[in-house]
Amino acid sequence: MMPRLTSIMAATSSTMQADEVAKKALNGIKSGSFFVFCNLEGFFLSIVTAGFSPQRSYLMAFVEVIFSGVARIAALWVQRTWYGSIEKSHAQYK
Repeated sequence: MMPRLTSIMAATSSTMQADEVAKKALNGIKSGSFFVFCNLEGFFLSIVTAGFSPQRSYLMAFVEVIFSGVARIAALWVQRTWYGSIEKSHAQYK
């Protein structure tokens, strides 16, 4: 049983079946990938958190550099949406 606020925040992301995630994770491990993402959200999270992580692909390194600013803007928007939900939930409990 999830608290109502957690349900609201969780609804902003997609869900996947555990066996689908496991397959993608195993395939990523077998291929030697440092980042293994299962969906578009995971892809964006890998870009945003790349930092000093190793990268074997020049293309992915380029994508990380180019899209990190865009991903930061998107992350700020998601945070604002979540904070709005938190503020509304908090106001209901007062």
